[in-house]
Amino acid sequence: SSGINAEYGEITDYMAGKGIPRTEDGFMELWNEYQETALARFKRANGGKLKDMILWTSHMTEPRYLKYLDPSVYTVQYWEKSDNHQLPNLVKQGFRVIMSNYDDLYLDCGFGAWVGEGNNWCSPYKGWQKIYMNDPKKYLAAQGVTDPSLWKKIVGGETALWTEQAGDQNALVKIFPRTYALGERYWSDPSTGWFAAEPRLIYFTSVMEKQRGINGNTLKPEWCVQSQGICKLNDL
Repeated sequence: SSGINAEYGEITDYMAGKGIPRTEDGFMELWNEYQETALARFKRANGGKLKDMILWTSHMTEPRYLKYLDPSVYTVQYWEKSDNHQLPNLVKQGFRVIMSNYDDLYLDCGFGAWVGEGNNWCSPYKGWQKIYMNDPKKYLAAQGVTDPSLWKKIVGGETALWTEQAGDQNALVKIFPRTYALGERYWSDPSTGWFAAEPRLIYFTSVMEKQRGINGNTLKPEWCVQSQGICKLNDL
């Protein structure tokens, strides 16, 4: 942050020497200098070629500072909420976007806090149904972006599991089968909702456990696997 950077004399002395003000805009100018230097070094190390460079959303991807980034170079991995103003602005400015919005796709949400008490910062838990319904077209349309050519700027999606509270003992049950749900959403772009997908997900989860040894989180009792289509509440 600009507040932290302002405490370090080496940084502020460098800024003063180049005539960069110690303002938010000044620190963003400094950030851009770092970004361009890092990009140049990557290109040099990669034999003069650039791969598809991916940046996560940040202060740099806010509309005010997006001028520093070239959409022909950078793909933006989007972790803000699904209704954040950055999402429509990014596609309108020509950026390719990978969806990882935390209100749908963060798998570490809904557990106890690891600093302090209560639940962690991005609670509640994101069930597979919510993940399945992660539809970027819907989120863009809700903010006035209805042009299908702009919807195509969403090039994919990725669930995210950070390791503050995940390790060898519990990673698989947090990742699977919820990530299977996102796979179907982005591969097939279904017009139906999670309810129609439930029998497939339950069966596929059972297959992965029994044939591949991937022991994810249990969704329903075994009886529901054996009785597909009738293991539900009457009003669904």
